[in-house]
Order: sequence, then structure tokens, then C-alpha cells
Amino acid sequence: MIFRILLRYILGYVNISVEGYYIERFINTCVSKSILLWNVKREKSTYMNANVRHTRL
Repeated sequence: MIFRILLRYILGYVNISVEGYYIERFINTCVSKSILLWNVKREKSTYMNANVRHTRL
């Protein structure tokens, strides 16, 4: 657990906000492109926050 936190700190990540009607489609596209999303929080039906880091180095 501590190793993962340290690795995320070293590699970095971005906190993003997404607004729109097709948030599920956005998440599915990220998964298909191997883009790692975590800490996903949906605020409203058309708004969400998440942390993102691309898994390819």
C-alpha cells in the first residue's frame, strides 16, 4: 500500500473534472485506451471528479 502511494507521488497524477451527458462513455473509453482512473466521484448526474495517470511509460 505504501509502495503504491509512493509510486503515484513519484510518477505524478492529475485531478480532472469532467462535465457532460455521457460520463460513462468517457470512462469506458479511458479503460479501453489503458488510461488509469481512480478516486472517481460523481457529484451530479453530469459532473464527476477523478485522478488520472496514463499506464504506458
